[in-house]
Amino acid sequence: MSDDLAGVETCIQAYLDGLYLGDTDLLFKTAFHPEAHMNCADLAGQRVHYSMADFEEVVKGRGAPKDAGFPRKERIVSIDFAGPDTANVKVEAQVGLRYYTDFLACIRVDGEWKIIAKTYCLTREYASLDEVLADAG
Repeated sequence: MSDDLAGVETCIQAYLDGLYLGDTDLLFKTAFHPEAHMNCADLAGQRVHYSMADFEEVVKGRGAPKDAGFPRKERIVSIDFAGPDTANVKVEAQVGLRYYTDFLACIRVDGEWKIIAKTYCLTREYASLDEVLADAG
């Protein structure tokens, strides 16, 4: 089981690194399965859906939070296994002015852990970098 845990943690770390660094290779070649999808309900209660191609354009368009001077703030809240090749991971992460809670469904394919589905919620939106920095303390 420790190999399974390490494999999931490696996948999720690639995801978190990719978000903070704006690194599309880490996100779309290492962390996400090519057929993965993302869903959320926005603050108005409307469904938002992204394919990986859609999400890659979002990442490219917003740039790297690191390059914009944002602090890195993230944590793996929990990892739950549903069998030898399936895990669900809850993550909290700051991405620019937004703080998210993500639920990441992971599967092991050909010996590698990949995110196959992401459901997320925007839990806080800051007005400015100064507000983010003040909150980071």
